[in-house]
Amino acid sequence: MAFEKLIEYFLKFPGIGPRQAKRFGYFLAGTDKKFAEELAKLILEIKKNVIQCQSCWSFFESAAERTSNNCSICANLNRDTLLLMVIEKDVDLENIEKSGVYNGKYFVLGGAISLADGAKKQNHLRFKELFDKVQKEMPKEIILATSATIEGENTARYIEKILEPVNKKFHLKITRLGRGLSTGTELEYIDSETMSNALKSRK
Repeated sequence: MAFEKLIEYFLKFPGIGPRQAKRFGYFLAGTDKKFAEELAKLILEIKKNVIQCQSCWSFFESAAERTSNNCSICANLNRDTLLLMVIEKDVDLENIEKSGVYNGKYFVLGGAISLADGAKKQNHLRFKELFDKVQKEMPKEIILATSATIEGENTARYIEKILEPVNKKFHLKITRLGRGLSTGTELEYIDSETMSNALKSRK
């Protein structure tokens, strides 16, 4: 049935459980046809106009006149190219940018290492791309801005391990966010002051 199939798709959304998925389904069933048509149109437009930056892998809406495949942050010549912040998700980038406390470049991993997932489910994480970017651009400092969770800690440790050969050869500075992040905190939920303190006390 179409309704059950719709619930299955909602369950693929991050953080959405069966109860929430059903609520979304019943909500759509109760809306008028115009709402559903506009929603479907927006989804198709996103797939058509939103692309991934070829430098940091964040998603951004591409303008028709844009000739570069890089986002506005990577294309901004005023950003500090010697600073590279590694984050898990696009929403982390958005939250950090809103805080206005960071002026370097980013790299979006696409998630974090989960011990519950097998190796195949983690193939989407961009560790190889990160290694290649660091080798190519040689930032002065790499800030591992993963969440203060078990998954975030495992991810940060793994990044330190894969970057060890480059670090030994070129003496890069690899730091982590410092005080201010309580255990279990995800970056997308922290406020500007907490982010500022975490950046200032990184080590």
